Amino acid sequence: MIAFRITHRFFRLATGVFFCAALSGPLFAEDITNGGEALLHQQNFENPSGQIHAYGKDKSPQTSFSEKYASPENFTTFSKPLEDLFVYTSWTTFIFFVIMAGALGVFMVIYRQRPGHTAYYTHGTSSANKGVRTTLDLAVFISLDIVLMLASWRDPRNFIWNYPDGPEVVKIMVMPQQWAWNFKYPGIDGKFGTEDDIDTINELRVPKGRPISLQIKSKDVIHGFFIPQVRMQIDAIPGVITKFWFDATKTGNYEIACYHHCGTAHYKMKAFLKVLEPNDYESWIQENSDWARAKFDPEDKFIQWGWRWAPDNAPAKTAVNNLRR
Repeated sequence: MIAFRITHRFFRLATGVFFCAALSGPLFAEDITNGGEALLHQQNFENPSGQIHAYGKDKSPQTSFSEKYASPENFTTFSKPLEDLFVYTSWTTFIFFVIMAGALGVFMVIYRQRPGHTAYYTHGTSSANKGVRTTLDLAVFISLDIVLMLASWRDPRNFIWNYPDGPEVVKIMVMPQQWAWNFKYPGIDGKFGTEDDIDTINELRVPKGRPISLQIKSKDVIHGFFIPQVRMQIDAIPGVITKFWFDATKTGNYEIACYHHCGTAHYKMKAFLKVLEPNDYESWIQENSDWARAKFDPEDKFIQWGWRWAPDNAPAKTAVNNLRR
């Protein structure tokens, strides 16, 4: 009885907290994916620093409960298979949970002690019990473990590790730090480490319809590069180059989050992804390459960060040891 009361009170407390969060969420929503527009502060020629900085405090309109807690929209060619796998495993485990919880409830009622009947005890050693247990074990193993194992073998080969190559690939370096995201583009000449390199802070601009290849290395602690609409995240580790790629099928403004608690100001680790039409992206690259060349200062070592671009087929050890600037 005491255990039941404790469980009941805990359930009531958890339910209250959940509904309070659900009701207060739309009042304090801060999202740019539902019609809001990020406040992007572009460079100007009076700015002494050769960097572009972005920030955002825009609040989206109030949304319903189902809209707020629905999955973010997909905008890549491979996010759908990842979400399908997640939905499948969630529903499968939920179905098995309902079956097991329902069976437990039925057994508690049928085999309970009551007037004229004693409680039924069993150790599950009979042939019938062993058959039921084996059948359930095989059902869970085949429907969950086998499916996840096949997906673990198929998906990395098909798109996760299938890094794009060719002149259409947009190459960008990413260096997170406490508490900002630094992005570097090779500029109009297509080479890193030159005067027209484009440096942005908390702003990642990419073209629609082209593969985006990112190489990531943290400046200080471990961060997590996460775009919810891509359904993938990758660690940013000090001294190690990690790779990440995606493509965008629609234009719009989206958020980039840090997936790991990286310190006291972790909440500041928010950047913005802006997907542009190809012509708009090329114009942006041309304009900012010219601006970066005009503002280039060889004495400003702060923005001259980077490394030699790691070949997509290079093993991790090579990327760590031999690709330093």
